[in-house]
Amino acid sequence: MNKRLKVAFLAALLMGSTYFFGSICGQFGHTYELILSPSWDLLYLFLWFLLALCLVMVTAGLVAALVQPVWIALTTFAASGLVMLAGWQLTMVSAIVIAVYVLAAFSYSWSVSRELANRIKFSAESLRVGQATLMIALIIAACGSLYLGCAAHIEREGFSMPEYYEGIIMEQVEKQIEARAPAEERERMVSEFREEFPGAVEEFIDDTLSPYEKFIPLGIAVGPFMSLVTVTRLLAWLPILVLRLVFSLLTALRLTEMVSETRQVQRLVIK
Repeated sequence: MNKRLKVAFLAALLMGSTYFFGSICGQFGHTYELILSPSWDLLYLFLWFLLALCLVMVTAGLVAALVQPVWIALTTFAASGLVMLAGWQLTMVSAIVIAVYVLAAFSYSWSVSRELANRIKFSAESLRVGQATLMIALIIAACGSLYLGCAAHIEREGFSMPEYYEGIIMEQVEKQIEARAPAEERERMVSEFREEFPGAVEEFIDDTLSPYEKFIPLGIAVGPFMSLVTVTRLLAWLPILVLRLVFSLLTALRLTEMVSETRQVQRLVIK
């Protein structure tokens, strides 16, 4: 296969993975109710996110390690940012987030290139350099989409306590009433509580939270961001493992090969 076709194939893999990642980011923008009410659907979405993240990290590693010269790799990463935006949505915030991703990808590509140049023998471990920064940029993209979705929902309908948490609070309070109230008064007190609780919640939100509604989307997005950073740190070994297998497969298929280079080194010695 022609070398240019191989480079184009690697670029296409990166484009496909970033488009898929962008579509997952788009789904994060519609998870306002899911993110506040833990469910299997939310877990399912997070698993899709981790898959998309891993695909981007693997294809980014292939491009950073194999596409030379570096400016071609940088151009490929810049184009992948546009493709990710196409899979997501075009807004001011999303454009800024994608710019952060592109800058992180540039840094990753340069770091990998320098690391490989300084090594005597090729190793997939070189691709760990800058990996954490690129992962965080991708997590920012997903949480940025979540922020946009939450902000739009709250602006359109206002903030309200999710039914999931209302149910938990009501259940706990009802248990306290049943445990402490006289037997003949329990039913009446529970009934009154159920009638008054929704109004009390609305009053609390209107009086206490309404002035800070514009900060609520940011607070909602920070929680998943911290969780995803923790999870991806624990799984940072996975893309490297996949890349090792891919490099071995490419060599076995004779799409890549190991070559030896002779370099001239300048040293200062006593004359």
